[in-house]
Amino acid sequence: MKNTREDILDCARDLYLEHGLQGLSMRKVALKVGITPMAIYRHFESKEHLQEQLLIKGFQSFGFYLKRGLKGDSPIERIKSTTEGYLAFATEQSKYFEIIFMSIDPIKELKVREIIRKEALATFTFLMDRVQECVDAGLIGGESSFTIAVTILAEVNGLASLYLTNTFGWTYDEFEAVFKKSLDRTIAGFSI
Repeated sequence: MKNTREDILDCARDLYLEHGLQGLSMRKVALKVGITPMAIYRHFESKEHLQEQLLIKGFQSFGFYLKRGLKGDSPIERIKSTTEGYLAFATEQSKYFEIIFMSIDPIKELKVREIIRKEALATFTFLMDRVQECVDAGLIGGESSFTIAVTILAEVNGLASLYLTNTFGWTYDEFEAVFKKSLDRTIAGFSI
């Protein structure tokens, strides 16, 4: 069965990535989905509401991928699994990755900035918790958990962005190898 709300969000995501916020309109989304311009308002009360829900969906999907980190048997395995969840999100949900990490300008809209702050905080807290587990186990340290988590986040975000923009022409296998080696070195650099 077709889910009109999901179709609207997918279409809005694609239009946003193609044309930016100025190119995203309720009318364009409705026409592309194949519903009347007024019918879209049954699902989203405004363009801002649509944009908010698009961001929330992206961050919730990101959180789902990060939770793979809970499957590891040790703190180090859990932090590595968390970064692998990041890699999977960036490659399997690349359009949402691009919206969350490569295209939103939250300065323009206060509501959007608040949603990003709230939703991003949940995913960052998850990463910080994995880092803290390693610190508590005496496996890594030398810096605050926050600094270590920010370093890891910056690295995975940067590597994924390089891959998605095809900066080095990596195949997926090449990218995955670089990603894993780079994260292993970074984590090892914080070893006690």
